[in-house]
Amino acid sequence: MAFALPLLLLCAPIMGQTAPSLSATVGGSVLIPCSLPVEPVRLKWFYWQEDQSKNILFHWDTNNPTQPMTDKYKNRCQAFEAEFSSGNISIRLDSVTVMEDQKTFWAYASFYDEQKKVSKQCEQCCKSKLQVSAPYQDLQLIVNNAADNATCTARGGYPQPRVSWTGLNKSSAAQLQDAETSLQEDPLNKTFSVTSSVSVKGLQDVTCDIYNPHTNESIKRTAEISGPGEGQQWNLHLGFGAAVGFLATALLLFCVCYHRHHRTKDRVEPEQEGL
Repeated sequence: MAFALPLLLLCAPIMGQTAPSLSATVGGSVLIPCSLPVEPVRLKWFYWQEDQSKNILFHWDTNNPTQPMTDKYKNRCQAFEAEFSSGNISIRLDSVTVMEDQKTFWAYASFYDEQKKVSKQCEQCCKSKLQVSAPYQDLQLIVNNAADNATCTARGGYPQPRVSWTGLNKSSAAQLQDAETSLQEDPLNKTFSVTSSVSVKGLQDVTCDIYNPHTNESIKRTAEISGPGEGQQWNLHLGFGAAVGFLATALLLFCVCYHRHHRTKDRVEPEQEGL
């Protein structure tokens, strides 16, 4: 006979317990662990549920292994039936999304203790909390020397990043405080793209650092900055070089034409004298 989920188990909280944090990556899989306190056991039923809600991730019953689950978790959870007898009722959650970030999950189980020959229940056990992240990618740093600013961009990350800038002048490096940073959220997977700009006036180089607070990882890039007038001087050098090249080519063509003209003239004059 299938197990009917009692309202008391669905709603009763346990106070004072702190859930261990499980790290998960957007689009990846995460193991939510749980081992019953006795071995061997004969499982009757167990299920996993979101804290403070009635959303069921996974439900197994010895009399009816197929049980209804919340739509958003359908076909995303897997248990390890071969390990049930050892008390392992862990599940694997696949295709992790941003929506699971900071979610807490509990396990509920009814089993028979083979040693003590008694039935037991585990209510709200194996509390676990997910911390979901996604690495920021495609970091780009562009310096606009004409406008004396730099712009840093990255995409596909979660959660919101911390962006910091460091600038190097002739004497020392310093944190830059006047950056303007904006975020854009992807409407589908809820990850973020970040754009940050800062003034680089008077600096020799600048570094953009994008920090993910969930993974404690940073990605950074450094770019050199042209000094005042360096870009204009380089353009003048290019212009002067082009002018010299043009004059040299013109002079060469003049010499070739002049030489050919005189060779032709010298050849015609003797013929006229013969006549």
